[in-house]
Amino acid sequence: MRALLTGGSGFIGKHLISYLHSKHIFVDNLGSEILKDNKKLNFFLKGNKFKKTKTYDVPIHLAADLDESSKQLISANVSLTEKLLNLCVKNKINRFIFASSHLVYGKTDYLPIDEDHVKRPRTKYGKSKLLAEKICESYSKNHDLQITILRISSVFGPGQNEKYIIPRMFQHALSQKIILHKYSNGCQLMDLIHVDDVSKAILKACLSKKYGVYNLSSGVGITPFDLAKIISKLVNQCEIIVENKKNETNHFFYDVSKIKNELDYHASLKPNLKILKPWFTKNSKISKSRNLNNKRKL
Repeated sequence: MRALLTGGSGFIGKHLISYLHSKHIFVDNLGSEILKDNKKLNFFLKGNKFKKTKTYDVPIHLAADLDESSKQLISANVSLTEKLLNLCVKNKINRFIFASSHLVYGKTDYLPIDEDHVKRPRTKYGKSKLLAEKICESYSKNHDLQITILRISSVFGPGQNEKYIIPRMFQHALSQKIILHKYSNGCQLMDLIHVDDVSKAILKACLSKKYGVYNLSSGVGITPFDLAKIISKLVNQCEIIVENKKNETNHFFYDVSKIKNELDYHASLKPNLKILKPWFTKNSKISKSRNLNNKRKL
């Protein structure tokens, strides 16, 4: 299999490239420069220097603008998806993997959330993904494209930016205080999936004869308080503080029966002590190194 990837420099993309290479799968990563240039993009979708042997089997579209302050976020994400789909039609590539988001659902009516749950996204990013999904469904129907849409839940794993919940908790734990009101009220159910499980699911989707819309998540609810209890075990005398408690009604975790039945896939890596400890140890070493460098500069 030969895969064409967008968003390979992102958190999921880097892990996916490494995973595909470990499976001896050729993958070409399209950078932002190529994605913005229609001629270069068309060249890659037609095939590059390897064209004499075989063109690409499947584009995997991960790239997206995440900046909620951007006025172009929705139009940029939607237009790029449509551009890629249009080029697939022109170049007779009939498979397409689209990385969507659980944020297309918005406020939840019931648990677990299945693929038919009403969609009312609260963020620009969620709205852009839902509009892009509709374009994917239109192309699938009108151009006989086999398109798989993966609604990915909250991802975690090594190398993740500190703005996300687990790396943030690591930093708070190192100061020996995890303050739960910084994570909603600490009792909101959420659905976390490891980045390696996401990579495995994407490969399954590429190789499967089945296609459609799938929740890609662990299917298990976990709260910030659950995470705090696990992470606090990694630091002696780490205190968990609950302040400004408020009610939180928007819990979410997802029904994963469809992806299990049709793609023979289930997530296997949970945010437990075994998974988090080596990641935390590496983060704490990086944190200490930063502190030492700052002291030296002073």
